[in-house]
Amino acid sequence: MILEIENLKKSYPAKGGRGEVRALCGVSLSVSKGEFVALHGPSGCGKSTLLLAVGGLLKPDAGSVKINGQNLYALNNSRRAQFRAGHLGFVFQQFHLVHILMC
Repeated sequence: MILEIENLKKSYPAKGGRGEVRALCGVSLSVSKGEFVALHGPSGCGKSTLLLAVGGLLKPDAGSVKINGQNLYALNNSRRAQFRAGHLGFVFQQFHLVHILMC
């Protein structure tokens, strides 16, 4: 597998400081080399949060993201940045993450 996501969870504080918003609630996904995957859904459903976590830019609260067998969040910030530089490409549109390319 080129990408393995297991039980990924991420929450944010709710506006006004009351409670939390669960952006990712135990997401799991495997992607093989050569597969094409598209995410779509309504605003606020967690698409950008998932892409940021998969890209190594946003640490999840729980779960793991493995690219080519490497658990991104087992790496410190510096090594994760090196891994991103060597293995991932980002396409940004209007300062929003919309696509990740895995090399």
